[in-house]
Amino acid sequence: MRNGVRHLLGAGAGLLATPLIAAGFIVGFERFGDTARMTVDWVVMAVFVGTLILIGTLAGSRISPLASLLPGLAFTGFIGAALVRIALGGDHRMGFDQVPSEFLEGYMSLLYTWSLPTGCILLAASVFPSRWRSARKADPPPPEPQEAPKPPPLPKRIPSRRAERSQRLM
Repeated sequence: MRNGVRHLLGAGAGLLATPLIAAGFIVGFERFGDTARMTVDWVVMAVFVGTLILIGTLAGSRISPLASLLPGLAFTGFIGAALVRIALGGDHRMGFDQVPSEFLEGYMSLLYTWSLPTGCILLAASVFPSRWRSARKADPPPPEPQEAPKPPPLPKRIPSRRAERSQRLM
């Protein structure tokens, strides 16, 4: 596969994975983090584990590093914007007005707990130079073995001296 196609597929995977990761953490924390219930919701656990597997796949895959760079930049920029807003004297309610109330707790969890580690993991996976290079081309196949040449014909049998002696005696 050419590098351009590989990077295009990686960019598409990264753009698709960014909202999936965010939704997985929001839904996963919203219901999984509910400590009032002491039971485990297996569907939510599967969503949460699936989100972590998606992050691991993006970080360790052999597809383009754009697949991990784009979500890494999004999540790191997300928390970076919140921290800059707080540092400049703004409130910590970044974009809370635009989030529906049923997702507010999950949004806060994504913003202040999962965004920074997820972004850093994905950015760190993108910096390795070996991920930016294309895969090594395969060695050419070995040449077909040729048939061994036929051995030369054996020399005619030389009569032995005993045979000569027996003929002389006769």
